[in-house]
Amino acid sequence: MWKQDKKSKVMASILTMLLLIFTVLAFIAERGEWYDLPLGILLSLLAGAYLLLKYKFGKVLSVITALILPLLSMYGLQFYTCDPWRMYPMMALVNCVFFYLFYLMLTFLLGSFSLGYTIPSVAVMLIGITNYFVIEFRSSPIVPWDLLSLGTAASVADNYTYTISWRLLFVTFGFAFVILTARKNTLRPKKLALRIPAFVLSLVLLIASVGALQKKDVKDWLGMDQTLFTPGVRYRNNGFMAAFLGNLYLINIKEPDGYSVKKVEEIQQEVEEQRDEEQSSSVDLAKAPNIIVVMNEAFSDLSVLGEFHTNVDYMPFFHSLMEDYTSGHLMVSVKGGNTANTEYEFLSGDTMAFLPTGSVVYQQYIKDEVPTLTSHLKSLGYSTTAIHPYRAAGWDRDTVYPKLGFEEFLDMTDFQDPYYIRSYVSDESAFEKIIEVFENKKEEERKFIFEVTMQNHSAYSKEDPDVETQIKLTDYSSVTTSVKAAQNYLTLIRASDDAFKNLIEYFEKVEEPTIIIMFGDHLPSDYVSNVIARVTGYNLEDSLEENQKSYQVPYVIWDNMGLEKDDSMELTSVNYLAAFLLKQLHLPLTCYQEFLLDLKEQLPVICAGTYIDKDGTYHTYTEEDEVYGTMLNDYNILQYNHLTDGKHRVESMFQ
Repeated sequence: MWKQDKKSKVMASILTMLLLIFTVLAFIAERGEWYDLPLGILLSLLAGAYLLLKYKFGKVLSVITALILPLLSMYGLQFYTCDPWRMYPMMALVNCVFFYLFYLMLTFLLGSFSLGYTIPSVAVMLIGITNYFVIEFRSSPIVPWDLLSLGTAASVADNYTYTISWRLLFVTFGFAFVILTARKNTLRPKKLALRIPAFVLSLVLLIASVGALQKKDVKDWLGMDQTLFTPGVRYRNNGFMAAFLGNLYLINIKEPDGYSVKKVEEIQQEVEEQRDEEQSSSVDLAKAPNIIVVMNEAFSDLSVLGEFHTNVDYMPFFHSLMEDYTSGHLMVSVKGGNTANTEYEFLSGDTMAFLPTGSVVYQQYIKDEVPTLTSHLKSLGYSTTAIHPYRAAGWDRDTVYPKLGFEEFLDMTDFQDPYYIRSYVSDESAFEKIIEVFENKKEEERKFIFEVTMQNHSAYSKEDPDVETQIKLTDYSSVTTSVKAAQNYLTLIRASDDAFKNLIEYFEKVEEPTIIIMFGDHLPSDYVSNVIARVTGYNLEDSLEENQKSYQVPYVIWDNMGLEKDDSMELTSVNYLAAFLLKQLHLPLTCYQEFLLDLKEQLPVICAGTYIDKDGTYHTYTEEDEVYGTMLNDYNILQYNHLTDGKHRVESMFQ
C-alpha cells in the first residue's frame, strides 16, 4: 500500500516539511481563524502520505481525473488573487478551453497523461504564486511584456517581504493535491498515429483561440471585460488566462486613425500659425536658470483618498511649499510600479494613454534617439545630467538615457559611502549628489539635472533595525502587518520631506537663478493604500473619478527668482509639466510643446486611466467623444510620429 523506497520517503518528507513551514509562516503572518493552523498541519501530513501512497488509478479514475484536473487548475489559478466565482460565465468557458487544449497538447506530445497533466499543473501553480506577489507589490497583475522586465524585477526582488497568507497557502495545498493526483494517472496514448494528429490539432486550436481573442468583435461577442484602467478587475472578470492572452494584441502600437506624415505637418502648420511671434529660438544662458527635477520614488500624499490621522504631519515642509509656490497634483498612468513610464511622460510630453496597458516604453519602444525635454535643453546650451542611485540597467536606463539627450548618467556606483535607508540610497544622499553636481559645474554653465530617487521603493513591511517608525496611524488601535507597512511608508515620506527641506535650504543661498521641481512617480501599491481606504471609506470601484484618485501624486515648483504662484495647474497630468515649466521660464518651446499647452486648455488631464475636460468631467477612452475625439486623435498622431514612426519623424515638430 505504501512506497518503501528511500527516494519516495525522502520526497514525501521534504514535501511535508515544506508545507508545514509554510503553514507556520502563514500563522505568524496572519494568525487567522482557530482552525487554520490545525487544518494546515493536517493537509501537510496528508500531502506527504498521498505522495507515499502506492495506489495508481485504474482506467475509470484516470478518465475522471483527466476530465476534472484542468478545471481545478483553472479555478485554482483564479483563487490565488480573487474570488473565482465572480468570473463571467462565458469567460469561465473560454478559460476552460485554453486549459484543456494546453493540457491535452502536452499529453499527446509526451505520450502520458501523468506527465502531460503534472507539468502544466506545476507551471500554473508557479504562475499563480508569482501573480499573487506581483499584485501584492504593484497592485496590478502580470502582463505579457513583463517578460521584458525580468532583469529589473530581479534587481529589487530581495528587498521585498514575501508574506505567506492563508489564501496563498491553501490554494497551494490544492495545487499540491492536483499535481499528486495527476502523477497517479495511468492513461498513456501510445500510438503515434493518434498522438501526432491529436497534438497538431490541439496546437492549431490553441493558436487559433489565442488569435481570436485579439479581435474586438470576438471579445464583444464573448462579453469580455475590456476596461483597461482596472486590470485587476479585468483579470477577475475574464479569468487570468483569457485576460493575459487577450492582452497580446496590445504589444504592437496601433496606428491612429488618419495617420500620415502629411497630417503631422498639417497639425504643425496650425500650431505655428498661432505661435507667439516674439518667441526666440535661442536663450541667453547667463540669465537662464538651472533646472533641477526630482522624480521621487513612490512619493505621494495619501490624503487624496480621504482624511486620516497621524501623530505628526508626514510631509510638513512639502505642504508648506505648496502654499507659496506653484503646486498641485499630477495624474500619472501607473500605480505601485513601472516608474519609468512616469519619467518618460514628463521628459517626452507623450502619454501612456495611447500605449498598451502595462507596457514599459524604455524597454519596448526606445530603440533610437527620441527628442525630449532633455535634448531640447541640450540644444539651448544646457549641460544635461541624469542621476539614479540604483543600478544603471534598471528599466534599461543606461542605454535609453543617451537616446533621450542626457550627456551624463550617474548611478549607484557614483555614490561614495552614501547613507542608506533599508537597502536603498537615502534621499538625503541622493540630494547631496545633486548639490555635488551643481558645485562641480563651470561658473557660466547651466545645468539640467534630472534625478529619479530610490529610497521609497517598496516593500514597506520589511523591517529595518536602523529605521524607527516615526509616523503612527492614530485611527488604528492595533498594528497589523499591513498597518505597519503603511506606517513605514509614511515614515519614508517624512524622511524625503526632511531631505527635500535640506536641498531647498541649500539653494536658497545660491545666487544663480535656479528652479527645482519635485513630484512623485506613483502611489504605493493597494496593499498600503488599502489601509488608508479602510479609514476613509475610499473604494476605487465606486466610479471612474474615485478610481483615478489613486493615480494622483503631489508636485511643487520652487524657485529663487520670485516667480508668481500659478494656480491653473492644481490638477493636471505629468505629460504637460515640462512644457508648462519652459513657458514659466520664458524659454523657447518646441512646436510639440506649444501643441501640448494648447491642448491642456481643453483637456487639462490626459493619462492612461482617464482624460478630464476643462469642465472637470472624467472620460474613458472607450466612449465616443464628438467634442474632444479629434483633439485626442491629433495628439495620438503626433505621438505616433514622435515615438513609433521614427524613420518618418517630422523632426521640426519636436525639436
